[in-house]
Amino acid sequence: MASSSAYEDVRAAIAEKGSDARVEVNQRALIDKILARYASTGAVYRELLQNSNDAEATIAEIIITTSSSAPNSSSNGGESNGSGKYLKEEVTQVIYRNNGHPFRAQDWARLRKIAEGNPDESKVGAFGVGAYTMFSICEEPLVVSGKRGEEEAMFFFWKGDALWTKTGMAPKGILNMSTSLQNEKDVNNWTSFILPSRDPYPLPDLVEFGQFLTASLTFTQCLSNIRVYVNQTLQMNIQKTILESRVIATPKASSWWKNDGAVTYSSSGMFTLGKAEQLTQTSVLMGVSLRKNLSPTSEMETSVVKARYASALVKTKIPQDIEKRMIRVTKKNPPKELTVQIFLDAADSHDQDDSSKPKTDSKVLSAVKKNRQSRAVQITDSFAPTAGSGRIFIGFRTSQTTGLGIHLAAPLMPTVEREAIDFVDPALRVFNMELLEVAGILMRLALEHEMGRLGIMWDEGKEERDKWKAKQEEQQKLNKSLKTTGVEGARNNDQSKPGNQSASDNDSTTIQSSLFSFASFMARGVKNTLVEAIKAVPVFCEDDETTELLNPTDERPLSLEERDAVILMRAYCPRVSTPDSLVGQCLAKGFGRCLSSLSPPVLTMSGVVRGVDARLCHHGMEAFRIPNVVRRVMLENAREYHTVIATCPILSMHDMIETMKSQVLSEQELIRLLKWWPKICRMDQSFGRYGSALKEVIRFESSLIGGQETVAKNITRATADPRSIQVINLDSILYYTSNKLLQELPLPDTAITRVLQNAVGLRNLEDKSFSQWFVPLPFDMWASFISSHPCLTEAKFSDDKLRIQVLAALSKHYDELGSATGKRRFINLLPVKTLFLPIEIDDGMDTPQCRNPSDIYLSSSDLSAFEGLGKFEKVSVELSKEGVSDDFLLALGVRKTISMDFLFLHLDTLQWNSNPKSLICYLMNAELSQEDFHKLRCTKYLPAKDDQVALYSPIELYLPNEELKMFPFVRFLQWPEVESMTTVQRSFLINKLGMRVDPPLSGIMTYLQAESAKTNASRDEASFVLALRYLAQKLGPKGIYEKEYEQYRGVKFLPCIRQNLETGEVVRERQSPSACFYNPSALIMGFSVLDPDLDTVTIATRTKCLKDPPATLLLKRLIQLVHISQNKLSNLEQKKARKDEKDSLTTTILTLFEGVFLYLSSRTSEFDKSSVAVLAKTAFIPCKSREQVVFCLPSQVFFKGDGTDSLAESLFKEVEYNTFLSLAGVKAEPTVHELFDLMIQKPDEVLDTLGEAKYKTLLRRIASDPPFKQVTKEIRECAFLLGYLVMDEEISDDNDGVNIQKAQYVLARADDIYIVDNSFLRRQFSMLVSPMEQQLEDFYHLVGSRISERRPLVLSPFVSSRPLVPNAVKLLSDDYLEIIEVDDHSIHAKYMFDRSSKSIPTTCCAKSTSSRKTLIFITPSFDWFDVGTAIGSLILKRCQLEDAFFLSSILEASLDTLRHRGFPVDRVLRPVVVEPPPPPPPDPKPNTEYGGASHNSSLDQIQGDSPPNKSVQPSTGGFDSILSEMFPNCPLDVVQGMLGENPSKEKAREVANQLASFTPSGGRNTKNSTTMNESKTHPEAAKDSSISSSNGLKHGVKQAITTAPKKKSSASIMGRMLGGLRPGSAGGDAASSVSRRVVHQHSSVSKDNQKVSSSPVSDATSQQSLEAMLQESIQSSRSVQSAGVSAPETLLKTLPDGLECGSEGCEVIPQQNIHPFRGPLGTHTAKNGIRIFSASNSSSSYLSNNFDSVDQFSIVLQNLTVVYKVPLATVAIYYDPSGNTIAFNSNKALYFNLRFFVSLHRSHVNSACYAYWYTVFAHELAHNLVTAHNKEHGKFTESIIALYLPKFVDLLTQLAK
Repeated sequence: MASSSAYEDVRAAIAEKGSDARVEVNQRALIDKILARYASTGAVYRELLQNSNDAEATIAEIIITTSSSAPNSSSNGGESNGSGKYLKEEVTQVIYRNNGHPFRAQDWARLRKIAEGNPDESKVGAFGVGAYTMFSICEEPLVVSGKRGEEEAMFFFWKGDALWTKTGMAPKGILNMSTSLQNEKDVNNWTSFILPSRDPYPLPDLVEFGQFLTASLTFTQCLSNIRVYVNQTLQMNIQKTILESRVIATPKASSWWKNDGAVTYSSSGMFTLGKAEQLTQTSVLMGVSLRKNLSPTSEMETSVVKARYASALVKTKIPQDIEKRMIRVTKKNPPKELTVQIFLDAADSHDQDDSSKPKTDSKVLSAVKKNRQSRAVQITDSFAPTAGSGRIFIGFRTSQTTGLGIHLAAPLMPTVEREAIDFVDPALRVFNMELLEVAGILMRLALEHEMGRLGIMWDEGKEERDKWKAKQEEQQKLNKSLKTTGVEGARNNDQSKPGNQSASDNDSTTIQSSLFSFASFMARGVKNTLVEAIKAVPVFCEDDETTELLNPTDERPLSLEERDAVILMRAYCPRVSTPDSLVGQCLAKGFGRCLSSLSPPVLTMSGVVRGVDARLCHHGMEAFRIPNVVRRVMLENAREYHTVIATCPILSMHDMIETMKSQVLSEQELIRLLKWWPKICRMDQSFGRYGSALKEVIRFESSLIGGQETVAKNITRATADPRSIQVINLDSILYYTSNKLLQELPLPDTAITRVLQNAVGLRNLEDKSFSQWFVPLPFDMWASFISSHPCLTEAKFSDDKLRIQVLAALSKHYDELGSATGKRRFINLLPVKTLFLPIEIDDGMDTPQCRNPSDIYLSSSDLSAFEGLGKFEKVSVELSKEGVSDDFLLALGVRKTISMDFLFLHLDTLQWNSNPKSLICYLMNAELSQEDFHKLRCTKYLPAKDDQVALYSPIELYLPNEELKMFPFVRFLQWPEVESMTTVQRSFLINKLGMRVDPPLSGIMTYLQAESAKTNASRDEASFVLALRYLAQKLGPKGIYEKEYEQYRGVKFLPCIRQNLETGEVVRERQSPSACFYNPSALIMGFSVLDPDLDTVTIATRTKCLKDPPATLLLKRLIQLVHISQNKLSNLEQKKARKDEKDSLTTTILTLFEGVFLYLSSRTSEFDKSSVAVLAKTAFIPCKSREQVVFCLPSQVFFKGDGTDSLAESLFKEVEYNTFLSLAGVKAEPTVHELFDLMIQKPDEVLDTLGEAKYKTLLRRIASDPPFKQVTKEIRECAFLLGYLVMDEEISDDNDGVNIQKAQYVLARADDIYIVDNSFLRRQFSMLVSPMEQQLEDFYHLVGSRISERRPLVLSPFVSSRPLVPNAVKLLSDDYLEIIEVDDHSIHAKYMFDRSSKSIPTTCCAKSTSSRKTLIFITPSFDWFDVGTAIGSLILKRCQLEDAFFLSSILEASLDTLRHRGFPVDRVLRPVVVEPPPPPPPDPKPNTEYGGASHNSSLDQIQGDSPPNKSVQPSTGGFDSILSEMFPNCPLDVVQGMLGENPSKEKAREVANQLASFTPSGGRNTKNSTTMNESKTHPEAAKDSSISSSNGLKHGVKQAITTAPKKKSSASIMGRMLGGLRPGSAGGDAASSVSRRVVHQHSSVSKDNQKVSSSPVSDATSQQSLEAMLQESIQSSRSVQSAGVSAPETLLKTLPDGLECGSEGCEVIPQQNIHPFRGPLGTHTAKNGIRIFSASNSSSSYLSNNFDSVDQFSIVLQNLTVVYKVPLATVAIYYDPSGNTIAFNSNKALYFNLRFFVSLHRSHVNSACYAYWYTVFAHELAHNLVTAHNKEHGKFTESIIALYLPKFVDLLTQLAK
């Protein structure tokens, strides 16, 4: 308001008397600076051409006049001087004219004004400064315009730095240059600009000038012809002719452009494309004619180029605020409709076919072609931009590129010089960005339409491509056939000529691009660089075959559609738009928004598809006819479009697998695939995981080549194919043949044919990539196949040769086998029971015959001894010739000796019935077959021991063994006892004949079970134990019964003992191994355990008996024991048993469970939390309560402590520590929450149990950490708080200086208890009050107790409700306060109200000086009320009457008086830390003369005075000395008279109250008078000074000092005025007041007011108390809030104790608003668990990018938490980029700013870093005690640093290691 008023006042004053003056403009400098903005050359012509187009001119002529100068060797222009040199032409004048509308009056007016733009919104001009570019080449331009013969003229001229104009009618005909320009029929009305050169300059190069002019005509609507004359000769003519303009129609067959699928409006809807019919295409013809040189007779060269444009009508809807801003800037309304155009293509028509000319070096050819290229062609060639160099046209070309190969013309808002787009002005920025976005939409629509058209053309050209492919296949077949004739090279040479000719034809032919081919303007620069065919790129360190497999050759040349697609896609390959990249970003935004859900289209070998549906070539997969694959040649020519714009994915195995599902490969394709697969897997190992899936879907065509049979189930015959082509699933082929034995032998259908295997190569098939496809054909598999082959099953004569070859192969493989088991398994695969072995031909046989192997004998067998017994046939000798071994034949069953049947016929002649030894020896020496041995095992021919009747087979008998004699079911072989059995005989009997050694387990278990079922009397216990030991011996890891034993674990055969849970008796029983245990400790819980008389460990481990019951079973049994015990107790109660019976049962139960818990504790590791969770809700712990057993929950029981008195022992049941009970939930001590719940539920019982002292201790514990989040109704209404009814209060005789209350206590609700600080109020009224402890008072207040009164001392903010001034503390500090004593009646207060005033004498006033000091003037006989008024006016913003009274009473009264009045003196003045008791007096002996020195010393400590003098008489008990010190103005005899004889403490208190009421002001004593007299002699005085203070009137109060004051020592006056503020001051003697100040030092006061050093014990006690308090405060730190911190900025009003601090009494706590930050690990914490937060005004990217710094900082803080012994959860890291907060303490949680760590210590985390954050940590921990930054906070910070410094040094030492 003040600044606004001043502005109006000053402006009004100047308006009346000031003088007017016009602001001057240096027009020359202004124009020069405007021209400096035009950086491009030819700016004057661009502006003139633009104005011509705006004037709807069709023709523009540039008439240049030159003069010849020095010779120039250049042939660019000029005339020859006869010496071969050309004269250099310099421009002396330029006349520019157009045939547009003549100038109107307003046009002439705008021309005279700078920055008066064209108001027509359809025109490009906006700023009105373009015409002034004429001054760039001309000093004083001349403009002529008007109807023919009525032309007006204006010329510019300078007067100094001011530009002036003159206007008038031009002379008729003076500018009619039609005749001189050889244009006699000219009837145009010309507007001419005559520009004489300021300084002649060289004639511009006409080629470069023509390129500039051609580019200027690119998007002109009216201007179509530009003529350039040099010295009246037409040198260049540029003509743009519109050929046709038509609406673009979407092809019906195209699906690329849907009207309902595209976005056609900008982001905010400011621009919208018009209707479909408003999207048009215009074809133009750009012709350029240029003379070869400047000679008038030189020949004109001509070049013509065709170009097309796409344009769209755009409707605008500009918001009003932006429109207003644009009107203010451009001085015209924004257009309602506008046109956006895109330059599509430019194809020249002068290319010549150079294919017939001889080939030469490319560089030489390029140079020759460039030199012979005409100058006109050079101009038309520049018409099209190169890749990424498309320009923005705002009327004419600007320097801003589009970043694409596309020109864009749109009425964008340019900068003043129209070289760039205006993105600075906010409104124009929005306008331009939205318009560029619409242009991007138009580009996307054009691309979609053109690619759709190319897709149609591609489909139509399919027939031609098929013909080319067929021709190539025929050529390949021909080449294969010619390989053997050696003429392939000649044929290739002959064939290359037409191919090269065709390629040359393709190169020379102009690319015919179609509608919307945005990049065809690049055809001339692209067509010679297009890759016509892709040859195989060599793969490093691979052969040619690998190279071709991974990069297939693609020899087909590009088709017309592919060429157009390449050119189009290249145009859309983006570059960074310059100079402003925002242009490209806006175009890209519109391009992407148009069809956001569809990717741009691409041309593939299958046609045009979306980019996401197309696939890029990858490692040769394209050779397998996968659809929608982009040709490699297309990818190489427009890679950026495919990968970035269309985002085409590369071919993957998923694509190949899906393709194979629907395709059938030819044999050649299958061979290629099988060769390709190991190559690609070696190149990229990730392909290997798709092997199985790929093989499953591959199908291929195959004919019956090589005679290999096929399986019907795996083959689908193509009946239409006369050659019986079959389709085979590759998944049915499993094997390849690697065994040389199988060559030329039949193979199974699951093996690869030999033809295919030879084509692929065995080396490829053995590659590890085929491990999932094929494996070598196992010989056993082939043997199984050949066993069912007709050559072995049908025994045909025709297969005899093949049969012998097969048997030879089988024999060789059999002989190579090493193990007997393998040989036996191999023989089992062969048809040994069929007729397949050829025999020797007898004389009676005509053809070879086959027999069963078991019916014939080896050809080498000697059977002469049995010739008379029958006929024996032998195998053919041809087998041995082919290598068939006798071992193989014997294995097949061929006999070497006679059969056993024959042998058994002659056994009756042997004596073997009683002694089989001879028979066994004969059989051991005989060569017997397997069948013979089988007969020997099963035939009953051997005797048993002790059995003379029956015979038994060998498998029914056992070898003699004494260990088995206890089993009745075992029969031993009859063997001569005198002869021992040899090892060889035993081996033969066991291995060959199958005789038994060990009995079966079933027999043993049957025997044990039967014996267990018998009674003890009938059981053979010795045999049973032997059998049990034998069983245990045969069990175990290597035992013979181990595998089958598991089924017998449920059989009850183990001897066990068990304790009966009901009776406690131990019983014996038989149990199964699964139901008993071998740990005897389990007996106590009633489980069956093995009989300890046995070898329990061995038997248990062998029979798989568990050591202990499982944990779940233990828990169930525990609950069962609880129920049994409870039932016993219940039954005993019902029976009303005697006390001794109850005691006995109680002892039994407690002893039982003690043992149970002891056993369970040994099993603690086997329990998990989920299994014991049920126990938390189960009462299973027996406790003795009132001579009874009560089962309790784990939460109701606690472990016994160390014997000290604890709350848990008094309130809860306790048990001895047990690990199992600890796991079940029994805790060492109750939590605060549990104690609080018990207190709420049973407060009376808790109080009765604990007593008042322990109950208060419990309250303190709860108050330190309240176990609730909010105070509930239950808490408020529960009477659980101690309320005290104070009866009396007296001074303690202890050394702690604390009052002791004599009071009654009761339990009461919080609402019934008051928190009262006023001790007077506590004594006067009967009320329930809280304990006088700060912690308990805060807790009482939290739960609902009411606060009665709190008032601190003078300068505390609670003195008055009025706020303190900001520098209140500083005003009264010794450094700024100066007190001056003046004469009485020399200070007057002058009160003024309106025009009247009054002067009243006063005794004190205050004044602030210019040096920022405070002066207090005081008279010798001062009044305390005046002093209070003066000080109040200094420290309070508004001092009222009651404030002055209150201050004066505090200043005047002594501290003890204030205490008796109820003032909380000690709370305000005492430090936070409880000081240790004062040291004992020097004389350790008690002085009985004073009635107890310790009591008086304590009273003196409270008063702050010295101890009593020794002269005090005993009759007064020493109280008279104390009161005399308190009231020095009162005579001693008066004090003694008031006390009387032997006064009590109550009497002394009463006298002290009376003296405090009647003692006059301490300021009027003799010492003050002496001080006043001393001040009168001071030479200094203040003359005619006045002092102002506020006394409540409207205009304030002025005080005047009428006499000259005299300055005194400020210390004594300060003692007089502020003595009442110091502890121990009585308000009178200043000197004594100062000497009685109580400071926080380890010293005491002696009797003569001298400091006495305290004892070391006192110092140690004080330090220990301080350290204990600091540690407790630090441990009270709380966890960080997971949701963050949100706190507003607050003003903390504080005043340090007694003005020690120099602060202003208030402190601004900054605002904090932080929220959790999610790191890269997905959590809100660092790696070590410290929480991370981010300020709301900061970016999360900083923390994301610098998270390594977060981890660094977290390690530093983690180490410091170890030093300070605080949990890691109490600290947090946050990032705030603003403000100066390094760290803060919120609710005892510490938050540290990452910003300061990064800036200070990130690069060097050393000891300096740790020292810095160690100090910051201590600073914040001190705030747990003190909120403000005062002296007390500084003291605690220093104490914390000193306390934990040793641990910090240890940390640095560890880090240094």
